[in-house]
Amino acid sequence: MGRSLPWLAAALCALAGVCLWYYRVAASTGPKSAAKIVQEAWGPGRLVALEGEQIIRMPGASGQPVEVQARVLTSRQGLLRIEYLTAPLKGVTIWDDGERTYRYNPDARRLTVSQKRSTAADEAAQELQLLQNYTMRIVGEDVVAGQDALGVELRPKSASDRWKRVWIDRDRSVILVSEDLNRKGQVLRSTRYTQVRYLPPDQEPQPERFRPPENLIRQFATARPGDSSSRFTPAQLVKLVGFPIREPKWLPPGYRLEGAYQTPCGCDPHHQAVRLEYRDGLNAISFFQCGHPTCRSNTNCFAPDGNARMAVPYEQNGVSYLAVGDVPRADLERLIHSAADGK
Repeated sequence: MGRSLPWLAAALCALAGVCLWYYRVAASTGPKSAAKIVQEAWGPGRLVALEGEQIIRMPGASGQPVEVQARVLTSRQGLLRIEYLTAPLKGVTIWDDGERTYRYNPDARRLTVSQKRSTAADEAAQELQLLQNYTMRIVGEDVVAGQDALGVELRPKSASDRWKRVWIDRDRSVILVSEDLNRKGQVLRSTRYTQVRYLPPDQEPQPERFRPPENLIRQFATARPGDSSSRFTPAQLVKLVGFPIREPKWLPPGYRLEGAYQTPCGCDPHHQAVRLEYRDGLNAISFFQCGHPTCRSNTNCFAPDGNARMAVPYEQNGVSYLAVGDVPRADLERLIHSAADGK
């Protein structure tokens, strides 16, 4: 979670943001189409109070799968807490109180704070993107964490070989399982509830459970540049970071710019770099770049160890780039070159 690996922090951010969909859905009755089920999950279905435990499987830095257990708490007001229980993220905790997102890393003894970035208009736009960019169909029934669930496939209308399968609580529409797969049907990442309990109104979690304890905030919430960046347009951000921002000339089908943010560079002067966020309604791409004139990094600012298993780094004319996203590697490479080469 150090400054030299901002893409890992972004990945956790993305995971927490996606959890706002995965973990909460409204009650529903009667037969529904797959698109209607997903619509409800994406809209009013985000507001369900529950507590549960999950197993999250994801690719590790070595290329081998990593399995992490997590404890989840949500509220009817859309608040969220995730506590990771096992290595390599043991002790990492995320709180979302509706206004700010807090991330505590006990190994780094650091609590970072970010302003809420999505609005109701943003969420409505993402729902529209989802319906425009994906086809959906119900593929079966199962029992997950003791709950009757319907399986729904979400296939991109583009030529991308990545797709998603979810298992949704039949009565409450909570997404109990989410799987990212490739064209061969191999599961690349998954999140599965092993236990879930829906909370009645008299057991509604209190707001303070979605915020770090005050002593933790006082002791470890040391602000650093970029921790609480507001959202900008690229043109606005150029004036703050002090170097030209190269936007991609090509994006995977269905993706569009969600916002531009400051992020700290990993080199000693601690100047600002840039993170551009792109979404297609379901998945996200984070595109980092640093071309600051005082940057002293002799290698890629965002991937100094050259490990590209989880991301694609690139350098050209003194500018460092890194792309991370839920798309094929070839798409990330094409996106970077379209920015760096202007083609």
